[in-house]
Amino acid sequence: MKRIVGTLSIVFLLACGASEALAQDGSTKAPLQEKWTNITNSHVRNDVLATADPHAGSQTWLSEPPDVQLASDKSLNTVSRGGIFVPTMTAGISEPRFQVRDAENNIVSEAYNGTVAYVPPGDYTVVVGSMASAERLEFDVHVVDGATTTIPVEWSGLLVKVVDDRGSMIRGNYEIISMPDRGYIGLGTGALLNEGERYSTWILWPGSYMIISVGEGYQARKNFITVDLHPGELTRLTLVLDEDTGDILGGGEIEDINQNDADKWWDANLLVGGSVRFNSTDNVIGKANGQVFDISAFVESSFNMLLNKNFFYARLNAEIGGSIRVDDRPFITTVDELNLELLYAYRVVDWFGPYVRFAFESNMAPSRQEFASSYTVQTLDDEGLVVSSESDKLDTKLSPPFSPVTLKAGAGARFDASFGYWFNFNARVGVAYRHVLTRDLFVVAELDEDERIASLSPVDSQYQFGAEAAVNFELTPVQWFTLKADFSVLEPFVDYTHPVVDLDLDAAFRISSIASLSYSLKLTYDAQMIDKVQLDQYVQLRFSYKVF
Repeated sequence: MKRIVGTLSIVFLLACGASEALAQDGSTKAPLQEKWTNITNSHVRNDVLATADPHAGSQTWLSEPPDVQLASDKSLNTVSRGGIFVPTMTAGISEPRFQVRDAENNIVSEAYNGTVAYVPPGDYTVVVGSMASAERLEFDVHVVDGATTTIPVEWSGLLVKVVDDRGSMIRGNYEIISMPDRGYIGLGTGALLNEGERYSTWILWPGSYMIISVGEGYQARKNFITVDLHPGELTRLTLVLDEDTGDILGGGEIEDINQNDADKWWDANLLVGGSVRFNSTDNVIGKANGQVFDISAFVESSFNMLLNKNFFYARLNAEIGGSIRVDDRPFITTVDELNLELLYAYRVVDWFGPYVRFAFESNMAPSRQEFASSYTVQTLDDEGLVVSSESDKLDTKLSPPFSPVTLKAGAGARFDASFGYWFNFNARVGVAYRHVLTRDLFVVAELDEDERIASLSPVDSQYQFGAEAAVNFELTPVQWFTLKADFSVLEPFVDYTHPVVDLDLDAAFRISSIASLSYSLKLTYDAQMIDKVQLDQYVQLRFSYKVF
């Protein structure tokens, strides 16, 4: 790669037909890469040739001009060092960090664009760009003690906002190919600003590029758009994707992309659908043991917003289903969930901040235990003594509607990380309170199949207060498969030998835009409620429609 020589006093002279430029001290600047030959002189203004913005491109940036950025930088210099400053077009944290290399090509410093890297006086190479190391822009600089060398912005910036056909931001992915050589640049992903994510800024050589859908060949004749990038300028592109197939539906340059899009500080979703599932339960409070084939319906809504550094999330999910009955026996639910989650977090930085949360969980219908044949049902008291008995029962009631009710609250520190579209992770550590209101809830304490006697024991309300830790992640290695996991532990301060453990695991295979095949596993251990592991798992064919 040809190197671009840059110092604080560099004067760029780009004239039509010129093959080289003279720096202010009379030295010769290396010629630019051949792919720059199609850049015309219309991008050069004489009044900015002596600045770090040689092409007057800062008028297209989302950030301040270079001189304002440098004056605002709070980096502290140390004795016997000089500075190297690389301007940012958007926000330094959104752009690839620049590297400072010595004569032996060792990395001596890395810093975000928009900040100053301080190094001992001497000769260095500054490497800037999103491409592979061998394809990045390189600047030879001479650092002087106590002075700051500003690198001129000879590269191009590209911001890509990915939306679906409704205009909602999605984490859809795409690939960038350079033209006309069709060299591979990299894989990009959309950002959900309302969840605290940022656009990632591509730092590229000026020239022409092709945006293609993932998996499309480099000789693509469909699912692609092209864009021309000019030196020193930021280009803002909107890419419309089919969220289910990943196909590119359209795209083009716009001027309304901003890291803090005013009209995108909140987002709401409503999903309705149903499923056909095979369900297996064992020792789950409020559910009958056994395996069954059933149908269900659900409504799920969510709302989230990011206003300045304040993040709020709310989710309400209601799902109920059971086996299809053709006799006069009562309807028995195999899935019955009513969940409300509320979370507020303050982002001290993009990946960390304090949180407070609240959750409500319950059932909507009464739960019943069904027997294969007639049983005598005995109801026990807290001491294990029989208080009532009924004969010839094919089923029995275990709880009324909305029992049990579980209330959860907590506060602490929350950590977030996102690695493109394929992996999202968050964790929290803090204190939590959990209160279970049983409301006439019974469990099958003993089932004597020989005597055909079922003994029901009451469950007392319980509460725990203690330390909480939780880990959540979502993995999407390919578009048609998603794995989600939610693991949490509540360690009570008083009875620390009986922690409350919850694990939710979901694996989904997308069949079409409205159908998916999934496996779910829910595991709970709460010795105060029942000294057994509650296991609930099912395989289901799920149909859903996103209203908005």
